Amino acid sequence: MMMQAGIVGMGIMGRLLALALHNAGWKVSLFDEQQADNNCSSTAAGLLTPFSECDKADPVIARLGQESVTHYWPTILQQLAKSIYFQQAGCLVVHHPQDKAEWQHFSQRLNRKLVAKDYFQHLSKDRLLELEPGLDKFATAYYFPAEAQIDCQSVMNSLKKYLQAQNLSLFFNNPVTALTSRQIVTPIKTYPFDYVFDCRGMGARTVFSDLRAVRGELIHLYAPEVQLHRPIRFLHPRYSLYIVPRPEHNYLIGASEVESEDYSSISVRTSLELLTAAYYVHSGFAEARIIETKTHCRPTLASHLPRIHYQEGLIAVNGLYRHGYLIAPALVAEILRALKTKQQDIHYPELWKSYDHCFS
Repeated sequence: MMMQAGIVGMGIMGRLLALALHNAGWKVSLFDEQQADNNCSSTAAGLLTPFSECDKADPVIARLGQESVTHYWPTILQQLAKSIYFQQAGCLVVHHPQDKAEWQHFSQRLNRKLVAKDYFQHLSKDRLLELEPGLDKFATAYYFPAEAQIDCQSVMNSLKKYLQAQNLSLFFNNPVTALTSRQIVTPIKTYPFDYVFDCRGMGARTVFSDLRAVRGELIHLYAPEVQLHRPIRFLHPRYSLYIVPRPEHNYLIGASEVESEDYSSISVRTSLELLTAAYYVHSGFAEARIIETKTHCRPTLASHLPRIHYQEGLIAVNGLYRHGYLIAPALVAEILRALKTKQQDIHYPELWKSYDHCFS
């Protein structure tokens, strides 16, 4: 008999989990309180950079990210019908000459956490200019050749269309008032399932007591005078600027992190800081055109690591923070391993927490 899954939350975690369960032969239903793709998964830059994130992130993020980039994303993209922009040309990290202390701290953290040094290279200026001729004002850089990027907006759209084409039940604009083991409750109806999966992000505060919001802000530019071929991270004492190239001279500028549950429009301060830093990296951004700005809040736990709460008939996953696209495919694979083996074969036991009561 076909197992039935109910998933609450249609961000990147919910959609990838739905895809994997469908592929495994489950009958899947998805619920979301919104109609449009207005969530943090739709406002991300799509960086798949497990190693250059190691200066701030726990090593488990690098492990999850490496699995996702190497094993899972290529398979997922092959299954989706629409061609989605995906590039694995590496990532570069540079710094302002006045911020040598920040560069040294970055280098120390990197060398401490990445034992395998083939994950990154310390470039001379000549080698840097071979890779990115537009970065001629920088004397050196770190290069992470295995890192990648993805068009996350296209991924979200393609996943929705694919799941609809496979006749999965998608309940948009359908708020969930309660979820328990094997049951999802809406204002209209109560739905029974073999398993319920809670992927609600900020909506799951009753399950994750230490859940908080970290605001992210993003600027989309059209810059025909800029020629950058791979993501650039520009170190700064207060923030890390990311310049993420997309096809046809489009660039995403971002990586602000504000400890606030604020969904309002981008601030003047952030706009000035990000655009000024982008202009320093490449003067061609002076004549760029601002296509749009985006803001949203990322669900974050105290440890800055994801967490999976488990009880029979119910799994809740949360806390992907700013690593959603990087780690979600590997987290989905971890959940399916747990379901298949009844928790006997899991690769990341530190992320799991068992509960013997129903969530509400």
